[in-house]
Amino acid sequence: MAKIDKNLDNIWALRKVLSRPNYAVMELLLQKSPRTTKELYSVLEKKFTRKTLIITLRELSLDLNVIQPTHIRTANGYGLGYKLNPKVKNIIRSVQKFSKTIESGR
Repeated sequence: MAKIDKNLDNIWALRKVLSRPNYAVMELLLQKSPRTTKELYSVLEKKFTRKTLIITLRELSLDLNVIQPTHIRTANGYGLGYKLNPKVKNIIRSVQKFSKTIESGR
């Protein structure tokens, strides 16, 4: 069970979701969803350690409900994969739009 800090502000979850490894996983799933765990590891292994990716997937799926585990048909049967929570897709697109707006204002 995750320890909850009593000094969290109103947007702590958004900050947590937008960390570098969490956002990288969500961005990949936004491009193509669902993806197997192996696909996610192979694409992101050069940017992050395997331990970081394992923690990231656990955090996004169990703690934050941003990604949802799903079964994916493979050559050997079914494998574990992840897809984005449909509500989160719109939030990610909005965050990308806000980021472009802020960058263009410089």
